[in-house]
Amino acid sequence: MEGPVFAILLVQLLVITLIDARRSIIPDLCNAVLGLTGIAAHWLLGSFDAFRIASGAIIFGGTFALARALHFRARGQVGLGLGDVKMAAAAGCWIAAERFPLFLAVASFSALLFVLVMLPIWKGDLGTRRVAFGPFLALGLVLSWLAEMSSVSVLEI
Repeated sequence: MEGPVFAILLVQLLVITLIDARRSIIPDLCNAVLGLTGIAAHWLLGSFDAFRIASGAIIFGGTFALARALHFRARGQVGLGLGDVKMAAAAGCWIAAERFPLFLAVASFSALLFVLVMLPIWKGDLGTRRVAFGPFLALGLVLSWLAEMSSVSVLEI
C-alpha cells in the first residue's frame, strides 16, 4: 500500500511545485488536500495516531509561522509566505515530528543550493529576488517520508 500512497503524495507535490514555481503562491486548497491525504495515508498504512499527526502539524506549521514572524520583525518585510507555512503544517500530517530536522534541512539546503547555482545567471537587484520555497518543501517532504517509511520497515523486521 506504500506505493500508491507515495504516488498520491508525488502527484500532489508536483501540482504544488508547478503552481508555486509559476505563480509564487500555494493555494489553500492544495495545502488542505495535502494535509487531509496525509491523515488518510496514516489510516491506510495502519499508523494513524491523532495526537502524533496533530502535534506534527502544530510543530511544523508553528515553527514556520515563528520564522515568518521573526523575519518580518527583523527585516520589516515578508520573507516566507503563508502558503509555505500552511504547507509545512500539512507536511506535519504526513511525517512525524522527529523527521522535522530532516525535512527542514533538505528544504533549506536544496533552496540554498538553487540560489547559489542561479546567482551567476540572475540579473538586477538580488536583495529583492524572490524564490518559491514550495518546491524545496516538496523535496524535503518526499525524502523525509521515504526515510520514515524505511525506518518503519526496518523496525518491523
